[in-house]
Amino acid sequence: MARVGLGIIGCGNIGPVHADAISQVKGARLVGVADVVEANVRALAERYGATPYTDYQRLLERPDLHAVTLCVPSGLRTEIAKKCAEAGKHILVEKPLEVTTKRIDRLIRYADKAGVKLGCVFQSRFADGTLKIRKALDQGRFGKLVLGGAYIKWFRSQAYYDSGAWRGTRQLDGGGALMNQGIHQIDLLIWFMGPVKWVQAQTRTVGHTGLEVEDLGCAMLEFKNGALGMIEGSTAVWHGHPGRVEVHGTEGTAILDDNELVAWEFKKANRADARVRASFNNEKALGSGAGDPLAELKSEGHRRNIQDFVKSIRDNRAPAIEGREGRRAVELIEAIYKSASSGRRVSL
Repeated sequence: MARVGLGIIGCGNIGPVHADAISQVKGARLVGVADVVEANVRALAERYGATPYTDYQRLLERPDLHAVTLCVPSGLRTEIAKKCAEAGKHILVEKPLEVTTKRIDRLIRYADKAGVKLGCVFQSRFADGTLKIRKALDQGRFGKLVLGGAYIKWFRSQAYYDSGAWRGTRQLDGGGALMNQGIHQIDLLIWFMGPVKWVQAQTRTVGHTGLEVEDLGCAMLEFKNGALGMIEGSTAVWHGHPGRVEVHGTEGTAILDDNELVAWEFKKANRADARVRASFNNEKALGSGAGDPLAELKSEGHRRNIQDFVKSIRDNRAPAIEGREGRRAVELIEAIYKSASSGRRVSL
């Protein structure tokens, strides 16, 4: 395979980020883009030298198309993914994979049956600081994990939710501040701290009108390793602040703000720790989604994520974030919503 041919289905807000990322991925090229909104698809196709399609199934007919990235609203992905799998195309899905674990399980089955790769976009996992924390965890440097937290105090205007009829709906968005925005930090939290045993939560809508979902949510959780945790998520906090993930153990602490390390302390220091601290705030390439995703989000994180997916196709291996791994954050958020609606602790 000379180069992996990629296509994008969905040319709205996140589609152009994928296109820009693909243009920088070694060993790949963007062959086509699809969307029902003709103006969007033609503009994106012209900018990146791809072929435009208003019917994504026409795109799937191309023999030089090896994989697609799905950027349509979350609740529309399962049936489109089924068509992609049946066409023998590998599938990379923007987070979340789908709006419920039941639908995600269908998506996974379609990919398994067709023998195609299924990956999920969680670009924060590819940040330098994130990978340093994961390595330190694998080395046991934190000792016994005791406390972890994910804090997503972001802002979205009323105009943001009004800009698309699908935004803020249960059917197509799947949830609000936790499912759509906070899922990145929630994914990192469970990647660092491990599986969750139970969760107790509350959610509300406090800063926007016309939403079926939350713009504020808080949850307390216990991990299966005995550590405790907190999740705070909102899109009603003016004017938006860095998304934070904290990992605390008996022998170490690390904290990320928008994927940048801001704390790195260990009881048993080594020579590399000083270099890590010297690199604080160096990860500017991924940008932030705190206040305005269109103005603040950059494509570098997606480039790293898509590069791994392309390499998984070329090397015939699983992608770093395959479908079952991408499912975990949605499972936890579903449990948070169940707890908030029932007022009870929910076990996973």
